[in-house]
Amino acid sequence: MTNIDAFLNPPARLGPYTVGPRIGGGGMAAIHLGVSVLDASSDVVAIKIMRAEISRNPQYIAMFRDEAAILSRMRHPNIVRTLEYGIAGEHSYIAMELLLGRTLAEVWDAARAHDFPLPARLVAWIGARAAAALHYAHELRDEKGKPLHVVHRDANPANVVLTYEGEVKLIDFGLAKAARRFARTEDGVVKGKVPYLAPEQILEEEADHRSDIFTLGASLWEMITGQRLFKRDTDVDTIRAIRDGHIPKLSEAAPWCGPELVSIVMRCLEMDRSKRWQNAGELEVALDTLFGRDDAREAAVVANMLERLFPGERAAREAWRSSGSVPH
Repeated sequence: MTNIDAFLNPPARLGPYTVGPRIGGGGMAAIHLGVSVLDASSDVVAIKIMRAEISRNPQYIAMFRDEAAILSRMRHPNIVRTLEYGIAGEHSYIAMELLLGRTLAEVWDAARAHDFPLPARLVAWIGARAAAALHYAHELRDEKGKPLHVVHRDANPANVVLTYEGEVKLIDFGLAKAARRFARTEDGVVKGKVPYLAPEQILEEEADHRSDIFTLGASLWEMITGQRLFKRDTDVDTIRAIRDGHIPKLSEAAPWCGPELVSIVMRCLEMDRSKRWQNAGELEVALDTLFGRDDAREAAVVANMLERLFPGERAAREAWRSSGSVPH
């Protein structure tokens, strides 16, 4: 069996989990359904399995181990819950709670296609929940109470999941920077999705928690306007746009947006990070205060929006939980 075959056809079992069908993933890892063989009544989980052909690379192994170590310490309602991490032969894996829903990036694309603008109140609520997750991660401490200085570095819409229950979940800390992490960024390697990088990341300066605030601000700008902020035809042009601070005024790109929300978002996007919100908790409070926090109301709006944009999909994916397999 070749390495790519091993990636497409993983072992039937990893640790205490039987491995089911693949449901997602990217270039570094695949996501499969999994069921515990130790507890027949346990929920179906998502298992992130590293590609076999890169498992021999110490840098990638360290990155994967970093993500697991960071996530295993996190217990927050807006962060995907990690259940277990392990290595079985040539396969490294992370078992996580199964999130049924769509990424914010997918919702944004579908909303544009259906000419369905995202309400400013909903954008603020989603942004506040993502900010709450980031603030928790930024403030995370080790067992001795020492700050871990976690920075997500890729908190873009593709890494925010909206569930069918109306939850907001931050995922994928694979690029996160934390004190004492095993992996080390190689010189000249920029981490993160290019259109959402903070200026300091473009300039290869040290990223900190305020870099995540810039990324979230770019995401909020796009959700409100229905337009891309920095993305250009090429990565080089995109990097130049970020470096040069080409940020159209939100009040002009979305004149229906109130001045208070404009001020909150544009403060996230300050080129000088000392002028941004100095922690994500402040941003969370500002967004919640603007419209008044109502989790039940907004969760229902999210659930209804997903049903409208992706009709019939919820029932099909809910079947994963009961059967542990992808329905055909």
